[in-house]
Amino acid sequence: MVKYSSFRKKSLFKTKWFDIFCFLFTALIISITALYFTNKDFAIELRQVRQPKPNLFNIGIDVSQTIKPGVLADFKKALILRLRSLAGDKKARYHISLFGTPGCGKEAIVDIVSAPFLKDSDSFNRSVEKKITQISIAKNTKEQSDTQPLTTPLFFFLEKILTERVGERVIILSDLVNDDKGCQKQYSLPVKIIKNFGINKDGQIIFLYSTPYLPGKYTTPEIYEKLITKQENFIKEIKKLSSQGKVRVFFYHIPDNPQKRLLFLRSKLQNSIPATTFEVIWERVSKMINTIICAVRG
Repeated sequence: MVKYSSFRKKSLFKTKWFDIFCFLFTALIISITALYFTNKDFAIELRQVRQPKPNLFNIGIDVSQTIKPGVLADFKKALILRLRSLAGDKKARYHISLFGTPGCGKEAIVDIVSAPFLKDSDSFNRSVEKKITQISIAKNTKEQSDTQPLTTPLFFFLEKILTERVGERVIILSDLVNDDKGCQKQYSLPVKIIKNFGINKDGQIIFLYSTPYLPGKYTTPEIYEKLITKQENFIKEIKKLSSQGKVRVFFYHIPDNPQKRLLFLRSKLQNSIPATTFEVIWERVSKMINTIICAVRG
């Protein structure tokens, strides 16, 4: 009798947990189905789960003076580490551009790396690492100070790279503030070009953005507030396009705490530039989780 009672309790216990599992699993399926039909970002990411491993990467680096030197230094370290993992991958290709160098429009954009297949670390050291290490915040020389303004041509850069790199992955380090007021021609946010880029769902834009930095005499509350407003407006406009299913785009804010910054950048670049099957799977799972969190937050 005791044995039967003990067996019955165990059976009831197992049945209880099985019922809980079935309930949770059913709730998960219902939630995923609801999100699929109500949230375009999530639907796009779910459909892209079977997408082939990405192999074409385009990195844009904002070197304007509102980028904190420490942010740029940590980004360079993380980027070198990540791109080194692609050495030996016959299919992987990447292109690195700087924007915010002296000049206006295309004059303020410099292509520094267009990497073919690199068979080993020695080739990477010579062709890529050395060039990334030499990147620095832009400054005018005495000869340039009167003729070439220091700008942040974010809008023009987006217009250029999203036209040239349809269907590819674009990763941008920036404070998301466009500034070309010192130029004869000013550019607006290229909404039409962003939508055209977004038609091909293999492509995506990843923004690793920092809090604007104000060096020296430019540090005033009024100017800082203006930069923050520009940054917030940019994010709002792009996320609006994303919520409409017009483009795959992701924003990740770089921590202001220097002790957390490098680890954060390493993690995000590993997701953005996956080199192994495991990293590809983890990237796609994390993107779906990210879209769910954003949907919950509204």
